[in-house]
Amino acid sequence: MSDQQTELLKSFRAFIQAAEEGAAIPPVAEHDLKALHELCVDRAKRYCGKDGVISIELTARACSPAANLPAVWLRHTQLRSLYRQGLLAEWQHGTILDDAVFRVASAISMNGTYLDSVAFLERLRGLAVV
Repeated sequence: MSDQQTELLKSFRAFIQAAEEGAAIPPVAEHDLKALHELCVDRAKRYCGKDGVISIELTARACSPAANLPAVWLRHTQLRSLYRQGLLAEWQHGTILDDAVFRVASAISMNGTYLDSVAFLERLRGLAVV
């Protein structure tokens, strides 16, 4: 493992540890969340419905160079949970999610590793009203 990969892994672990202790998760770029979602969908197609573990390197390749990788990853894991529970059905077309889903997921207030699904869905529905 290169020094750069080691440092990336250390910073990723430190970020996740801070999140587990309740730290605020910064907003991320919508396009990074969308790219990571598309990567997971592609992996599920290639590997018989299993998106499995996405490495930090794959995440980095999917995201923009300036992306906060652990923040994107953490927000994406929460988004995937909502997706798997079927809570995003009204914004889902096959495996494609409306851009509004990524817009809300990228910016909604998030402290720690938990995303308030009720607040998320209310905000998402609020976008449709505006």
